[in-house]
Amino acid sequence: MGTKKEEILSEEIAAETSEKEITQVDNNILSMNELIDKIGLLSENKNPYLVSKEVEEIKSIFYSKLKLEENDKPFVQKDKEKQEEVAVVNKELHPLEIKFKSIFNTYRKIKSDFRKNREREEERNLKTKLSIIEDIDNLAKEEESIKTTFEKFRILQEKWRDTGHVPIKDNNNLWQSYHHHVELFYDYIKLNNDLRDLDFKRNLEEKSAICEKAEALMQESSLNRMHNSLQELHEHWKNVGPVRKELREELWQRFQNTSKQLNKKRNDYFLEKKKQDAKKLKSKAAICSEIDNLTSKNIDSHKNWQKITDQCNNLESKWKELGRLGKEDNKIAWRNLKDSLNIFYQKKNKFYKQKKEDSKQIIANKIVICEKAEALQENTDWKETGKQFIQLQEDWKESGFAYPSQSNKIWERFKKACDTFFKARKMHYKNLEKERESALKEKLSILEKLKSFTKSDNPKEDIKKLKVFSNKWKSIGHVPRNQMTINDEFFTLLDSIFEKLGLSKKDLATEHYKNKINSIQGNKKAMTSEQQFIKGKIDALKKEIAQYENNISFFATGQNTKPLLKKAQKQIDNARNKINEFKEKLQLLNKA
Repeated sequence: MGTKKEEILSEEIAAETSEKEITQVDNNILSMNELIDKIGLLSENKNPYLVSKEVEEIKSIFYSKLKLEENDKPFVQKDKEKQEEVAVVNKELHPLEIKFKSIFNTYRKIKSDFRKNREREEERNLKTKLSIIEDIDNLAKEEESIKTTFEKFRILQEKWRDTGHVPIKDNNNLWQSYHHHVELFYDYIKLNNDLRDLDFKRNLEEKSAICEKAEALMQESSLNRMHNSLQELHEHWKNVGPVRKELREELWQRFQNTSKQLNKKRNDYFLEKKKQDAKKLKSKAAICSEIDNLTSKNIDSHKNWQKITDQCNNLESKWKELGRLGKEDNKIAWRNLKDSLNIFYQKKNKFYKQKKEDSKQIIANKIVICEKAEALQENTDWKETGKQFIQLQEDWKESGFAYPSQSNKIWERFKKACDTFFKARKMHYKNLEKERESALKEKLSILEKLKSFTKSDNPKEDIKKLKVFSNKWKSIGHVPRNQMTINDEFFTLLDSIFEKLGLSKKDLATEHYKNKINSIQGNKKAMTSEQQFIKGKIDALKKEIAQYENNISFFATGQNTKPLLKKAQKQIDNARNKINEFKEKLQLLNKA
């Protein structure tokens, strides 16, 4: 059977649909599994043509959802590298599509079997009705009484009404042939006015009842039930015989006018619905434009993609909340939505594929950072290693985002290395603080003893004792940072005692410098700075000597230049003496 014939058959059968058979569920909100289950349920309908439109709608919705899921699949499985590659390459059917095809093919077979059975039944009905027409034609040739003949005619009429549909191509000719032979029969029996009038009366009553039923349909709230009932009444009208000639036009006009009012009511509803659908279609198209605009600018971060994906989902929900449209408008609206969503998810998919490639390099960089941290975690150069760890932590932050499934293990390794170092450093400084508190107590004790020191008659012995104080102080170690002034207090006091003992300026300067070294010992930065300062002084003095020697070379020989020469030579000797002093200081620094 051709497509056109199948559509006619479908419309013819759909006219038999009762209100309870029309689904009230919006199939767009169902999941793919629920759509498959619903086709299975609809397949159980005794008449598959009653649900054919809905089955086709479900098919369209199912494949729309399947396409969206397949577009989204590679980045849904982005943390499973191998599965993603398979998802991109694999061309096999989706498991749900296999299940859907199986259920859908079952429905198609049921529908095909039903159509074939229907065709066979219509052929049988055609033969039956042709036989009825032939029997009516033969009634006029019988020699029985009019009453008996009329009773046979009535039986044939009932049989005609009880016989179902015939093939659509034969319907019109068959009806005209039937109507023609009925009129011939009435012409045959017109001699018997009583029987004819009785039949006219019965037909009038039946057709009047049909008109009343049609008029009552004006109060029917369901347009589907109203339309289907009207079709049944028209079919019934055809099967009722004629009425008296003078009443025929009036009765027909009554039924026809009511039919027009009912059809207008139905048409007005669909015209209004068409206007509403046009507005909905426009609104849905605007939503699709909004979805298109979401990716009009470059989106370069996972966070932003999450944000606009939520916006896209909200817009899709908003699109669905507008409700269904007419069949053709619905196709256009769904096509527009699918196109917009396909473009959106294709761009999203492309971003995450590139993100996956970038992620490989990011992971490699993080592994290098992790390995550096693990190599440093046991290092006890607390200051320098601490700086390196802080830099590694900054490098980790700047290395880029990687999916937790790929980076968590590396992060745990890196965190463990950092924790190992910083916990050890914390413990070291905690112990060091205890040691410094202990050193402070010892130094306070020495300071008190030094304050009570009294000079004896033997300066040499006093100097030895003072050096014992100095060496003892030096051996104790560092005090807390907030108590560092105790060193200045100690060495200032020590210098003042040395002065009182009458040391030579040179010895006193040496002792002063040794005390200075003791006060800064352990402070690497201060020691380095002092060394650089002395070296700078030595270099400056050497330049000064070179300048004086250069000036002397220009002096003329004679009595007038001797004072200048003598003065220059003295400056050179002083500079050399200072250089020797600085060198001695440098030696003391290097030995410390």
